[in-house]
Amino acid sequence: MAKEDRTHPPRIVKLAPEAVTTGEPAGPPSKLGTKRAINITRSTIIRAPVERCFDLITRQLEETPEWDPTIMWVNPISLKHVRVGSMSRVTFSLDGTREEAVAMVRSFQPNKAILWTSNHSTQLQEEWHLHAEPHGTVITVTLGYNPTGWILGRLTDKFVMRNKVEKGVTEMLDRLRHIAESPR
Repeated sequence: MAKEDRTHPPRIVKLAPEAVTTGEPAGPPSKLGTKRAINITRSTIIRAPVERCFDLITRQLEETPEWDPTIMWVNPISLKHVRVGSMSRVTFSLDGTREEAVAMVRSFQPNKAILWTSNHSTQLQEEWHLHAEPHGTVITVTLGYNPTGWILGRLTDKFVMRNKVEKGVTEMLDRLRHIAESPR
């Protein structure tokens, strides 16, 4: 009898052509649809073309990004380049604890906006909006999540974990700026 393969090869999902874009205009950052969700929004200007910035942002669901300290490992599930419906297995950390989830692109506007959400209990989501300016790109990111646990844990989260996540988002944008502005 052959040995059972205990490794998990990537599961490939082919997307239909109609899943390329939502067709909806890119709007302002949204909020998670829950009463207790935490949303952290930050903006920055990067002196690089919007296409370069958008490419770096969308690749975070295809390969582990060196600029995002919250994402530790990425394994794409979808065969095609990032678009609505694309999925990846992601290992991330908001507070130093490794978590695993499947991330799915929910909205995709080339060079304008992308939103992905996870199936994790925190309902982690990242929403990115990009706007070309004469000297670069204005990028706004909203990281949203749901504190888990009992009431006391959720209250602690609002004060302790939120500060860690805010620092992580600021560091993420600083790293993204550094990489996007560097010569290739």
